[in-house]
Amino acid sequence: MNAVSARRTLVTGASRPLGVELVRQSLMRGDRVYAGCRNPARVPILADLRAEFGGLELLPLDPADASSVAEVAPVLEGLTDSLDLLVIGPAEAGPHETLASAERDEHLASLTGSGLTEHLRRHAVAPLLLVRTLLPWLARGDKARVLVVSTWLGSLSGKSQGGDYATCASAAALHMYTRTLAHDLRDEGITVLLGNPGNYATTPDGPAFKVPIDDAALGLLMQAERLPKDRTGAFLDWTGAERGW
Repeated sequence: MNAVSARRTLVTGASRPLGVELVRQSLMRGDRVYAGCRNPARVPILADLRAEFGGLELLPLDPADASSVAEVAPVLEGLTDSLDLLVIGPAEAGPHETLASAERDEHLASLTGSGLTEHLRRHAVAPLLLVRTLLPWLARGDKARVLVVSTWLGSLSGKSQGGDYATCASAAALHMYTRTLAHDLRDEGITVLLGNPGNYATTPDGPAFKVPIDDAALGLLMQAERLPKDRTGAFLDWTGAERGW
C-alpha cells in the first residue's frame, strides 16, 4: 500500500458479530472498506459504522449464492479496480437454515447427506470460488493478501472426540482449499493466511475465559498484514501462534 492511499479491504460475512468487528477494526486503522453480507439493510450497525467513520461501502453479497456474486461484481467494479486485502469472514447461515437443522448435522444419529453437503458448499466451497472471482481485483492490489477466517475444529490432529460432523468436516475442507490456494496464488504475489479467532465473546459481558471480540478481530488483521510471503498458507491463531493441522 502506498503512502497516499488507504488499504482497500473487502470483508464478507459482515452481518455476523466477528464480521462486524473485522469491519470496525479495519475502519479504525484507516482502511477503505467494502462490507458484504446477504442483506446490509437488515444490519443497522453497518449503517452506524458508515456514519461514524465514512470510507465504508455496503455490498449485498452472499458468497454461497452464485447470483449474488455475479450481481455484486459490476457494483464492485464501479467502486474500485483493486483490493489489497480480502477477508473471508464466518459464513452466514443459509436462507432456509435453522438452529435445529444445524444442530442435526453435528450428530451421527441425526445427520443427513444433504445437510452435510450444503454445509460443505456454504462454508468451504463458496469461499474458494469467491476468491477466484475476485482474483482480478487482488492481482491489481498492493501486495494483496487473503485472510480466511476458520476454526480450530478443522484440525485433524486436534480432533479428540466425536460429534461436530458438519463443522469439523467443512472446516477441514476449507483448510485444504486454502492451503492449496496459497500455492496457486504465490506466483501472483498474493499472500494467504488461514486464521483462527479463538473462542471469542460476542458481547462485552461475555465469560472471562473468552477472547474479547475486538482483540480477536484486530489480531487476525495484524497477522494477515505481518505474515511473510514465504509462509503463505500458514494456519495461525489471532495471537500469531501456529495451529496444528
